[in-house]
Amino acid sequence: MPSSEEQPPAVITSGFPAATSVAAAANGTDDLSTLLSQWEEVRHGSTEQRVDILNRISELIERELEEYHKADPDPFDDRHPGRVDPQCTLGKLLKELLSNDDLTSAILDLYMTSREVSLNTTACRLLYNIMPCLETSGFFQDKESLVKKLFTWARGAERLLCVYAVGLLARAMALQEMADKYRDQNAVLVPLMIRRLHQLQSKEAVNHISPTNILSQHSRVETAQTLNASMEHRDKTGEEGEGEDGSGLASNARCYPQHSSAQRNCDGGTARPFPDFVYQSTPESDANHQHRGGENGRKVKKKLNFASSSRTENEEGSMDDGEQQASSTSWSETSSVLIAKEFKLSPLSPTMEQRLILQYLSPVGGVELLAVFMQMETPSLLLNYIDLRKSRNVQLTFDALLCLSSLMLQKKFAAEFIALGGVQKLLEIPRPSMAATGVSLCLYYLAYNQDAMERVCSLPGGVLSDMVSYALWLLESSHASGVCHATLFFSISFSFRAVLLFFDQQDGLRRLINLISTLELMNTDSDVSRMSEDQVYSCRQTARHTCMALRRYFEAHLGVKTEQVKRSLQTSDGGIVPQQRFSKAYLYSRDQIVEMMEFLMEYFSPHLRWEPVEVFCRLSCVPLMLQLISLACDWKNYADRNDTVRCALDILAIVMVVPKFQRILGETVEVEDENRSPVSTVGLSIILGMAEGEVLVNDAEIQKSALQVIINCVCGPEQNPNTVGGFPVTPLRPSLHPQTSPTSHNRVLAHMWQVVQNNNGIKVLLSLLSVKVPITDADLIRALACRTLVGLSRSATIRQIISKLPLFTSGHIQQLMKEPVLQDKRSEHVRFCRYAAELTEQVSGKPLLMGTDVSLARLQKASVVAQSRITFSERELLILMRNHLTAKGLHETAATLAKEANLPATSLCPPPPPVSPPASSSSTPRTCRLAGGVLPRIGGHVAASPISSVAVASSSRSLVPPQPSCSSASTSAATRLLSPPPAPHSASQGHTAHPASRILFSRERPVTSCNSGKKPRALKQKSDHGAYIQTPVMKMQLERHLPSPPTLDGIVTEYLREQHARCRNPVTTCPPFSLFTPHQCPEPKQRRQTSANFTARLGSRGLYPKYGAADHGCLDRHLIFSRFRPVAVFRESEGDQFDFTCCSFSADDRFLMLGTDSGEVSLYNVLRRAEATRYTCHTSAITHIQPSRDGKLLLTSSAWSDPLSALWSMGDTFRLEHSFSGDHYVEFSKCIQNRVIGTKDEVAHIYDIQTGQKIVTLSDPALANNYKGNVATFDPSDNLALNDGVLWDVRGGRAIHKFDKFNMNISGVFHPNGLEVIINTEIWDLRTFHLLHTIPALDQCRLVFNSSSTVIYGAVQTDELEVALDQETKSPFGLSFRTFDATDYRPIATVGVKGNISSLCTDTKDCYLAIIEIQDTVSIDPVCRLYEVGRQKLAEEGDDDSQDDEDEGDDSSDSDDDLDSDHLSDNEAENPADENGEQEVISSDGDDNQNDGGGGEDSDRSFMTPPAGSFDDDDDDDDDDDDDFDVVAEVYHELHNLRRQRR
Repeated sequence: MPSSEEQPPAVITSGFPAATSVAAAANGTDDLSTLLSQWEEVRHGSTEQRVDILNRISELIERELEEYHKADPDPFDDRHPGRVDPQCTLGKLLKELLSNDDLTSAILDLYMTSREVSLNTTACRLLYNIMPCLETSGFFQDKESLVKKLFTWARGAERLLCVYAVGLLARAMALQEMADKYRDQNAVLVPLMIRRLHQLQSKEAVNHISPTNILSQHSRVETAQTLNASMEHRDKTGEEGEGEDGSGLASNARCYPQHSSAQRNCDGGTARPFPDFVYQSTPESDANHQHRGGENGRKVKKKLNFASSSRTENEEGSMDDGEQQASSTSWSETSSVLIAKEFKLSPLSPTMEQRLILQYLSPVGGVELLAVFMQMETPSLLLNYIDLRKSRNVQLTFDALLCLSSLMLQKKFAAEFIALGGVQKLLEIPRPSMAATGVSLCLYYLAYNQDAMERVCSLPGGVLSDMVSYALWLLESSHASGVCHATLFFSISFSFRAVLLFFDQQDGLRRLINLISTLELMNTDSDVSRMSEDQVYSCRQTARHTCMALRRYFEAHLGVKTEQVKRSLQTSDGGIVPQQRFSKAYLYSRDQIVEMMEFLMEYFSPHLRWEPVEVFCRLSCVPLMLQLISLACDWKNYADRNDTVRCALDILAIVMVVPKFQRILGETVEVEDENRSPVSTVGLSIILGMAEGEVLVNDAEIQKSALQVIINCVCGPEQNPNTVGGFPVTPLRPSLHPQTSPTSHNRVLAHMWQVVQNNNGIKVLLSLLSVKVPITDADLIRALACRTLVGLSRSATIRQIISKLPLFTSGHIQQLMKEPVLQDKRSEHVRFCRYAAELTEQVSGKPLLMGTDVSLARLQKASVVAQSRITFSERELLILMRNHLTAKGLHETAATLAKEANLPATSLCPPPPPVSPPASSSSTPRTCRLAGGVLPRIGGHVAASPISSVAVASSSRSLVPPQPSCSSASTSAATRLLSPPPAPHSASQGHTAHPASRILFSRERPVTSCNSGKKPRALKQKSDHGAYIQTPVMKMQLERHLPSPPTLDGIVTEYLREQHARCRNPVTTCPPFSLFTPHQCPEPKQRRQTSANFTARLGSRGLYPKYGAADHGCLDRHLIFSRFRPVAVFRESEGDQFDFTCCSFSADDRFLMLGTDSGEVSLYNVLRRAEATRYTCHTSAITHIQPSRDGKLLLTSSAWSDPLSALWSMGDTFRLEHSFSGDHYVEFSKCIQNRVIGTKDEVAHIYDIQTGQKIVTLSDPALANNYKGNVATFDPSDNLALNDGVLWDVRGGRAIHKFDKFNMNISGVFHPNGLEVIINTEIWDLRTFHLLHTIPALDQCRLVFNSSSTVIYGAVQTDELEVALDQETKSPFGLSFRTFDATDYRPIATVGVKGNISSLCTDTKDCYLAIIEIQDTVSIDPVCRLYEVGRQKLAEEGDDDSQDDEDEGDDSSDSDDDLDSDHLSDNEAENPADENGEQEVISSDGDDNQNDGGGGEDSDRSFMTPPAGSFDDDDDDDDDDDDDFDVVAEVYHELHNLRRQRR
């Protein structure tokens, strides 16, 4: 190789300097234009003239093609030269040539079909030269006659025409369709071409003189370099490469070539005319080549390297004489075997002829012609060509390598090639060179052939080590295609343990990761917009292939580590784990990978090192993978982006098996947003985004991979069991609520739980539990999400939150467990049910059986029943026994029993209760449980259990009506003992008894399983199928496993416990049960219970002040705030062109302030119903109005105009005080209105009213929830603020707590009591930050409290744009508003309106309510309706909105005058729907099913969808309350009017 002084710096890198290149391009295009002009003149002339012009055109193209190849482009790059390098002369010539349609048509239609051989030959030559810029698929398919003619010429034409025809056939046969179509013609032509190759090779061997020593010198230099690098790395690492993977194979290797991140060159400077970097993208223009400074299309971001890449003085001194001699060799002698420089078709050289033949043989080397290739000794023929000492032409060697690679897929050929030493010949090809890039394809196809790769792994003498070294060099120093092929080679060959070992010993992981870390796309400082589409695509492909290889790498190491751990456990387990062979491939399915990860998570000691993961994390590759995932999400036009993301997630899943590296996901990562601006985000939030499917929608594979990463982080063992030699002996099942010592491992686990919670992971996982698309993977996604929740539920904080969510409070999880999404995926659904049961155990703290009811309310009820002590009268039991014996005719036995027990002579049985057939399946009698907890499962051991037969028979007889005789009555009483008791509550009591819970707790674990809920007929059905025909052997086995027979006392106790479970409110301490009468626990009742009748309550106020009695005020609120009477409609005046957008009452309630879309605030007199004044505040629509309590100040907010918000003075003059230009929403402080809090996206600002200066800014991007409708607000004391779901200390400006996010829009408000925060449906305790309740009825509602803070108005508020476009806020209550009791959040009423609600406000005296209604139709303008609170509209009052009805259509007629269903019971004041009226009270919501804030099993179930008419669940006799209430309401409002007039 030449020295740095002899090497031409710019000739090879870019062809010519910039000026020379431009001049050459100009000369070339001018020459071509001249030749085309000459051809136009002689196109109809003589043949000699046309042939001469065409030959000159071909010579011009071939000359420029030689110059193009001097720049060493990627030999596998088949793009148009003008696209590879827009400034190259070749590309310009080809474009100009193809733009001449006359010439191309003449070539194809005239010259190729001519009978003159010279014209055919010239046309074939020119057509072959322009073939790189043609679309061959369409060209040859349209020219079938041309292909047939080419076959004819290739078989028997003159030499030049024959060779040119073979070259064109090589282009045609590259298309698989053409190769299949002309299979017979190829079968004839292939033997002729192989025979011709043998002839040419023999002739070359005769004329061959002794080869130069250039290649041998170069090979020695390369070997010396690799040996020195390998020894350096081995000295630094010592025995680090050995250990867990073993070192048995290392002794067979000759050397372990090792290269640093910057490949060392043969002469200490450069080994090829361009620098060797990790990766070379598609070659660019000559101008780009110059400014790159030799980086060859690759801008380096960073390289990961532990050791220094510079040479030491010792290494320089150790260079042998061969290296010095190579340095003195001229570049002209070496470049001929490294870079393709010669390309001439005339005069045709033997080398060029052989190249064209090899190009033809490459695509036709399939299975059909394999026998021909083998018979004609093609392996030995190709071995001579790939030896550059014999071929002496790198292009010829490269074409031979392409032919060899196509044949390498055939097992027989590959075996013969390996046996002839072909692998060693491949590895002798010098690097760098054009042929070395061809070696990459051979290695890839060799690895693809598993049998061949096994043979290579068994070769002696370190061949495999050299192969790995060669492939690693290709990763760092080859063309883009060589990098791609080398990456794919490793991706396939990592399944071989031997390859994995040598890869690790030669620092392969760092080199592989460098492919991603040095991508220009990953460099935040690079300008990606300046990159071409081809460069961007090449970078993305590199990232994808590298991730695939890394995934295979870690999967292979996962198998190795699992085998190692199992082998370490074999001494304690007594088993033998077979050791896997190093030369055999081991591939694992996804299920096997998951199983191995679970095994290592359970048994792997966190104190041991896993070297691949250690190196991976030491190189900061976890953030690199997260950045790649985030970046790949924006590759919308890249078809394989999902594969890239999935591979990266699978890599992280394996890495996260080691607990100490899980903290990395909790750290912030620098990623880019859509504008390529750097932003910081938590690593786990990226994983949660992939699991949620918010970016890559409906890609189940990505969701499953992301969930597996989270599972590995949060589902690990909570405490490490006892270990032997660093590994646990037996797994320990964790308790439901374990109390573990604060070990480092447990601290990591607790930290990951908190990270998932802080990044709204609970919301993501809950949404995945209800996923239904894609339908084929929905069940598995549910199972993985549920398993993740099981791991998270071990955290006390998360467990408390989950227990209050509808998942348990409303029994949603039980609904999900009923059936799978897809019936064919029942195995995944069973897995989900298992995790759901485990989650229920974690949340409830009690174990339960599969298939039981998992509602927390019923779990608590069952717990009370299980803890109750059951006692009964033994005398009653003896009487039932005596009566039963008498009924069976055993009179003597009965008399003996009565005598010994001193029973009365007469029967003391109670009168038989009436028995009616069951009305539904819910009231079907169930077989009672036996002693010990349960009755043996019906059909399980029926033949061997006499108790089962008696129970089933008795249960069937219980359906027969009893006879009036005493004996029959006693028999019936005894029968009822073995049948379920009647419901303790009659239907007239307003509810239906729930079936008894079948949950079994630890204190009553059954000896055998039960199925008491099945009907007795199931026994016969199973017997009919012959499933229980018992042989003597089976009977003996059953007798061994059958439990002892239950006692009568146990049967009776369980029977009475069933009765106790049917009670509505069971208590723990019960009086003795009676066997003659059904048991019923007493209902809870206050000492001074308030009457449900309003008149009675009104009269009791004097007796029980302050409100009359317990719940008096609650019942009054439910009565008053369920009635709303429309009294006025405010609309724009004639001639005005504005719409109402928001509303608010003035401080003295005299005026109604209405904001308009024109930026004005109109004040309407409430009593006169007329506009009083109007102020201009903004130039865009006003979105919010709030006056101060003293009425002197007014806050306004607008949609888009500047300023967005402003503070106005409303004294003698209306003037602007302060403006808040950046805040889209502002409001006053609550306690003392001396401050204003404004909201700008997720940032809150607090201003001083007097000065208008900004005091505090509340923002933390790491804690942001990014609610779409974020509104910052003060708490009642003004010491706290809620912004974007984060609680802030206003005084210190610091974040106190982040509330979990369960919706996308509502950011939350403070309850006026100062103790709770309401965020959409969740009620949070400010003192403990626990989730208190979940109120589904509050979903997406904007909340407004009344003046006394006892009632909440809730409405789904939308603006005009959202009505037409936004579908996320659509709700069943979109055309209504709701009222809630603010003390316990029980729904009061749902009131229907005519349009969507834009704004809602109430006055300070709770007399009026104003609502801005937006119609769905654009032709109807928004209006403001004023409602009177506590009164209902009567028919005789007429229609106050007659004019409005004329404009909008006759859609209402107020006729709701008889609300005779106004039952003021626990459900309070329920109004029938006014179907035609202007106001429709859809329902009046009761509190009959009070639970945890409306979250129980029956919470608000009837209010999820508004019914068409009214409904009433009350049975109280108070039908006359309407008249009483109307009188009282009239007096109530008259008093208010008088007080207002006096003021």
